[in-house]
Amino acid sequence: MDMDIKTRIVLFFSIVFFVSCGDSNDPIPDPIIPPGSTEVTLNRIQLSNYSESTDHAIESIWNLSFKNLETSESEFLVVEPNQIPLNEKIILPNGKYEYSYESSNQPEFSNFLPVKIKGEFEAKGEQMNLDLTGIGLSELIRISSNFSITAPQIVSPIEQTFYASEDFFRVYTKSNKFLKIKVDNPGSYDYLTLFQNASNSGYFRLFWPESDYFFDGSIRLANDGFPLTLPLTPIANLDNSQDETSGLAQFDGRLFAINDGDNPNRIYELDPSSGEVLRSILVSNASNRDWESLAQSETHLFIGDFGNNQGARKDLTIYKIPWQEILNQETVAAEKINFSYPNQNDFSPGETHRFDCEAFLFSEGKLHLFTKNRESEDTDHHVLPAEPGDYNTELVETLQVDMLVTGATIHPTNGKVILLGYKLPLQGFVTLWDGMQTGLLGENFRRIQIDEFPMGLTEGIVFTPDGNSWISSERVSLANVVELQPQLSIIGLEGIF
Repeated sequence: MDMDIKTRIVLFFSIVFFVSCGDSNDPIPDPIIPPGSTEVTLNRIQLSNYSESTDHAIESIWNLSFKNLETSESEFLVVEPNQIPLNEKIILPNGKYEYSYESSNQPEFSNFLPVKIKGEFEAKGEQMNLDLTGIGLSELIRISSNFSITAPQIVSPIEQTFYASEDFFRVYTKSNKFLKIKVDNPGSYDYLTLFQNASNSGYFRLFWPESDYFFDGSIRLANDGFPLTLPLTPIANLDNSQDETSGLAQFDGRLFAINDGDNPNRIYELDPSSGEVLRSILVSNASNRDWESLAQSETHLFIGDFGNNQGARKDLTIYKIPWQEILNQETVAAEKINFSYPNQNDFSPGETHRFDCEAFLFSEGKLHLFTKNRESEDTDHHVLPAEPGDYNTELVETLQVDMLVTGATIHPTNGKVILLGYKLPLQGFVTLWDGMQTGLLGENFRRIQIDEFPMGLTEGIVFTPDGNSWISSERVSLANVVELQPQLSIIGLEGIF
């Protein structure tokens, strides 16, 4: 072989050998652990105020501090917390340590979870694994759906768009505001309105199309996008004076409530944002035999003293009070509307009668009463004048609502009507009508299941100024095992009703 060729071949293989020996892809050898030191491998992050199954987005980089509790010396490790498992390593002299990190950026709303990480451990042995513990510093609101939607929007009291993740939309918040949220509707309705107290985490799950009233806290939409189920959102627990809250009314955004039988003959003004009792108004010439509902016109508030569980009452009364007195006085006097049911002939006590009433409303100069019929779970619609006097009601229709009716409200401008009620074992429902036709509701209504028993016994309902509905529920105690506080809640109807 030519000498020049031999030289070139040797040179070629020498270069290949040199390059291969210096290949940067070779694995980096494990660091040497000095005597008296421990290699600490970070494994996972455990946040005490969130379940381990919750998928979080966290800041991309942490500068985690390790402080030796004996020498007070600190070392730092750059951590990528969104990596699972973490697999970050640090070699520390043996001893007791405190690790810590707190997010410096803690916005009111964000697409990541600010955290405070803190804990102690003892470094000993050659190697050890360490789980980091801490808390999330924001609440998490999530919305998922089995259909395509654009990013939901917080529309009040501020504006904020949700952030997209792989399977849902989310936003982290440090706010204590009560949020109104707008979500796409897949059917023929404009949108869905949801509420969430930002001081608590929440998860809304939407399913469409559905046909069953199966309540598990999710929102199930019929083929046209109308909700079959829609959870109530608690605003606040009510004061003990509202343990038996039974009726609601509102005037220019001011919220009023009453309690049912054998409670004080008082009307209470409540703060609609907190449930706090702001005022108490005495109705001087009234007794509270069984106050069950409030109705209202533009000029007057009506109190229905017509609770009649056993069907034996012959003193059914509605009290009529001018709004201007209620808004400005601590003591008021009422006019009385006394009435009876002309189709009632038997007053012997029992529960299979059709003459108990817990719901009424005012429309076109008349009062419309809706009975609570325990045996048939329908409701009789009675009408009587809204002026003081003694009357027999007029039975105008029977509605197949399939629930025990406990409340009623009518929108002051568009005339839409809602009846509130429940089915045993305490499944809450609302039935919705577009309005009355010649004084009748008719059988053309929609129905939404709003809760199961844990929300309590819902009795009061009234439209909010923006077209949603406040709902109150009374205290429930069962055999000293279950104790549910009286509560003020809200249900979102904007966009669908």
